[in-house]
Amino acid sequence: QHDMPSQRITQRRSSGLTSRFRNGGAGGGALPLTTDDTQKQRKRRRRVATSFYIRWAVIALVATLVLFVLRLSTSYFLGSSSEPSTSVQTGNSNKINNSDAQRRAYLMNRDNTLPLSQFTELSFALENSDLVALYFAAAWCPMSTPVSLALDSAFGDSDEILPTKSTTSNRERKALSIVYISSDETLHEYNNYLHDRNWIGIPFGSPQRRELKMHFSTCAQRELQELGIDRKHEIPTIIVIDSKTHGILTTNGANDVERMGKSALDHWRELQQNIREASRAMLS
Repeated sequence: QHDMPSQRITQRRSSGLTSRFRNGGAGGGALPLTTDDTQKQRKRRRRVATSFYIRWAVIALVATLVLFVLRLSTSYFLGSSSEPSTSVQTGNSNKINNSDAQRRAYLMNRDNTLPLSQFTELSFALENSDLVALYFAAAWCPMSTPVSLALDSAFGDSDEILPTKSTTSNRERKALSIVYISSDETLHEYNNYLHDRNWIGIPFGSPQRRELKMHFSTCAQRELQELGIDRKHEIPTIIVIDSKTHGILTTNGANDVERMGKSALDHWRELQQNIREASRAMLS
């Protein structure tokens, strides 16, 4: 009997300790975290962090796409008429990069304001041939020599080349005209380089010789200071133009002629057809 009160007191103390333990001690806090609880919290934090990063990645991607579309739209409607790409391209990049210049030319054509209309020295070539190869070179430039020889070999005796004005008896339209935009230092050099060649030369004393170099940002190293331009292409360079739209088909014509010979003309025709079809589809 004397042991009964002691047992009840012990039970109450034990019950009180258990209650305080369950309530987190005297402060009534939560139970201590178990290993499972810690792992669940870590997983929850990882899920939150992953979701956060995914959301920001999506936002960054959308922003990049929007900026790309805006830049493309600005270039499409307001860009210059010259080719923005580098002087070395593959056939596929020609089709992709040059399409913007060609589409701009089609838009300009609807307003009857073609980008090369200001250059009267090009009028004969543009009006009488389907394609115009603008050849930027110089007699003194050793790198121009193999390109000039490749042009002679591919098109020197070709019936598809538009002859010069002085040798043209009729105005039969030709597939290609080669226009020489020289960086020669003297008239003598200029005349000797054109001698016996079926190229149409921009007159040595014409201011349009300089203006065409500035328009296409193409010149010799020694002319940079005089022209004051941000050069895109050095000499020798052949820029092939669609005479209907004045759009640039390729700035890599020199490499095309050296690599393909007379087949370069077929390659340029294919570029012309592909770009025209893409432009018509876009404008329809």
